[in-house]
Amino acid sequence: MGNPSAQAGMIPRVLFRLFHQLETSAADYSVKISFVELYNEELRDLLTNELSAPAGSAQPMGKGGPSDNQGGLKIFDDASKKGVLIQGLEEIPVKDAADALALLTKGSHRRQIAATKFNDHSSRSHSVFSITVHTKETSSIGDDLLKVGKLNLVDLAGSENIGRSGAENKRAREAGMINQSLLTLGRVINALVDRSPHVPYRESKLTRLLQDSLGGRTKTCIIATISPARSNMEETLSTLDYAIRAKSIRNKPEVNQRMTRNSLLKEYVAEIERLKADVLAAREKNGIFFSEETWNQLSAEQEIRQTEMEEAKKQIEIVESQLRSVREEFEQSIALLMKRDGELKETKERLKETKGELEVKDGQLKWVKSALEEEVVVRQAYQVNETKIDGVACGLKQVAVESIDDLDALFDKIREVVSFFDDDMVDDPARAQGEGFQFQ
Repeated sequence: MGNPSAQAGMIPRVLFRLFHQLETSAADYSVKISFVELYNEELRDLLTNELSAPAGSAQPMGKGGPSDNQGGLKIFDDASKKGVLIQGLEEIPVKDAADALALLTKGSHRRQIAATKFNDHSSRSHSVFSITVHTKETSSIGDDLLKVGKLNLVDLAGSENIGRSGAENKRAREAGMINQSLLTLGRVINALVDRSPHVPYRESKLTRLLQDSLGGRTKTCIIATISPARSNMEETLSTLDYAIRAKSIRNKPEVNQRMTRNSLLKEYVAEIERLKADVLAAREKNGIFFSEETWNQLSAEQEIRQTEMEEAKKQIEIVESQLRSVREEFEQSIALLMKRDGELKETKERLKETKGELEVKDGQLKWVKSALEEEVVVRQAYQVNETKIDGVACGLKQVAVESIDDLDALFDKIREVVSFFDDDMVDDPARAQGEGFQFQ
């Protein structure tokens, strides 16, 4: 259905997504593919038809071998395009993802592989699969705008412990070259992270190929492959440390500039005129001629000066970035100081108000203490009076008890009198008088 399979790797997925995006866009486009490998510090084009090495063979590139004509690919800096170019590298145009996958399969079969104790198809080389896209859009005023983008998909051969992998003789030399290029890559990463004034890009062709991706103007992603097995603990920790260091690099990506057809044609015309002048000078022998050794020396010196100039520019950018950071920190410190000064003033005002409130509360406390002392004296007087009143109340209670007893005796007497009169004293007045009662 036009989608990559579940087992597809990174490059097939990128190709499917890229062509899907290009086909859905309204712009005209063209796509070119190149595939190069770095084996024993020698560059080899994997897509050229002149390559006759058998598929999947681990044939080293050397003089007299089947790839001798490709072992001499040279890498150089292109000052006009501000990048690293490989001289003689073939770029094949493709029209869809199927063509690109066919080229990927073709180049993958030609890569240097060999069997080790860890892997039956161990990669013995680093490879770079490059996709170059040219797009054309029409501006609002009707001019054609051209834009070029490039995507490098790099497959690094893994670092190898020769003792554990069982590599011997030629395989051991291959592993040594792989580890050497990876160590150089590690030193470049450390130099970029530490912002060293000198970055050793030229110590390996791998680091020269990745120069723009590591510390340049591109967006870069790195996938670190590790093993969950306990036996590979040391390699896993080393790889994670390697990835953490690489993650600390800060690139400065730049958006691809759109150029008009006329400006591009002017550049091509100027390049053609320059080449014509060089051909005419060589034909008429009225130019400057050097021996190949002198020319190589001049080229090397030019490259060294170019590298020093680029490193100086990067150093200037680093210093300017540090200066901007220091200026930003200074402005932030000033703003923070002003904020703290305002907070200090507010705190002083609150302290002054709090002192006034404290003085008021102190006066209130003194008044409350005085009132408390008076209250204590009054309470003591009340307690003394209550004691006296309690004594008087107890005496009155006793009197009341006695009075009640007397009343009870009186009531008893009255009842006796009433009883007496109820019996017969009323009927016998003489007897009543004899008892001391008088009747009126």
